[in-house]
Amino acid sequence: MVYAKYWNEAMIPSYAAKNDLDFITDVKRICDDGVASVAERAMRRHLWYLSENLIGLAIFDDRISPEQKAEMVEGMKRPSTTKNPRRPESKTPINLNSPLSAFCSVLSMQVLKSLLGGQQPTFLELSPETWNTDSCFKCMKKRAGVLKVTNDLAERGIALIQRFLGNRTKGERQTQFLLKLARLHTKAVPKKTKAELKKKVLE
Repeated sequence: MVYAKYWNEAMIPSYAAKNDLDFITDVKRICDDGVASVAERAMRRHLWYLSENLIGLAIFDDRISPEQKAEMVEGMKRPSTTKNPRRPESKTPINLNSPLSAFCSVLSMQVLKSLLGGQQPTFLELSPETWNTDSCFKCMKKRAGVLKVTNDLAERGIALIQRFLGNRTKGERQTQFLLKLARLHTKAVPKKTKAELKKKVLE
């Protein structure tokens, strides 16, 4: 039951960072120590949205106060200190009392710029109380809202590849070769029809 709320909100990218922290907090509060420890270890493999690269999406979470968002903007001025900015270090204890700004660095700006095609998100220069009336912010929030959630897509993709490959390959090298071959085939034959395939074969 603890997970029900977070499961229903799992497809909202801007909610993910806060939900990850809140979920671990709830598990520790409600469950016994053994269950909480196992759940936290499992969750640590899925904390993509607490990473320096993706924490910036939390800027669009309406549940986060303007004060916290202002702290996040300041946090985005700090240099990166982690070896793997894509995910928090799994062996480093997470301080559940840490604000979201503690996970920010200069790398957190990248996801915001990508939503603007590489341009600077000018709304960050304004007070967070005014963001909802800023055209730049509204545009980016709309784009962020339609992003596909990484965990879900990654897990589906891995499961699909594993089902497809089965016992066809022996070792990672063969697997990577087959995946590269599939990508080349997709580029060569973008339309998945027999007629298109026959045309490519006869060329």
